[in-house]
Amino acid sequence: MNDAARDIAYAIPWRTSGVRVGAHKSFLSGSSGLFRDIVPLTTFPDPRRIAIRASLSDPFEKLLVRRAEQPSAIDVAVLVDVSASMAFEGRCNKIALAADIAEALAICTERTGDTFALLPFDSALRQDLVLWKTLSRAAHLGAVEKLRGVTPDQKGVEGIAEAGAAIAGARKLVFIISDFLWPDEAARMAAETLAFHDVVPIELRDSLELEDLPRWGLLNLRDLETGRSRLVAMRPSLKERWLTLRNDQRSRIARVLDADMREMFTIRDSVDWMRFTAYLLYGAA
Repeated sequence: MNDAARDIAYAIPWRTSGVRVGAHKSFLSGSSGLFRDIVPLTTFPDPRRIAIRASLSDPFEKLLVRRAEQPSAIDVAVLVDVSASMAFEGRCNKIALAADIAEALAICTERTGDTFALLPFDSALRQDLVLWKTLSRAAHLGAVEKLRGVTPDQKGVEGIAEAGAAIAGARKLVFIISDFLWPDEAARMAAETLAFHDVVPIELRDSLELEDLPRWGLLNLRDLETGRSRLVAMRPSLKERWLTLRNDQRSRIARVLDADMREMFTIRDSVDWMRFTAYLLYGAA
């Protein structure tokens, strides 16, 4: 993994209630962290933080103390689509890309003190690949390597609902990594199941799937979800119709997801890590 991938960072636009010290804004007050306000000692009984100048100038002669905002940690969950469509290899290997992104996010959580969980899914939650939330670097690396070795062969993405149910509870930062070649119902299911969380959808696209197909020629195509093969006589009108259908499908999925999640981030063939980091930091503002 290159240095740019190791240096990614993310931000959240909400305050956490987590009690574990971390790097994110929280609702909690403490003795250390960013200055929040000055309050009476009876409100925040910590005499080590007495604000002498403010106390002397207080017209009610109250003893005042400085109160700080206690930064807290959050839970980060990465949901990875390992259904059959993710097995397509043209100009990129989607599973390898997903593993690289998951590894980069795991490294970032280690720096910020957040927990990391990895939940791959296809037609069901893949229990053989799941890593429940942990701070262990060794566990992170082991789970990512298992993901990297997966050969997707199951159709369907219904496991997204099971993955969402598995991370129910306190609000989390959730990443969904997929090609999003989903039926509309699966997108609605994902939106409903993960509605409480801060969700970042990351779309993986291989330009050879449609955009870079030849305008003319005989193509032997295979549907990875159904396994059916078909010989197709490609021509400009057919390619245009396929592109229109694919873009319409993507627009429908994006509309459903964007209503409850952050705007979808698309990766085409390879990851531009600087652009990805900018999206994670400033797209959360």
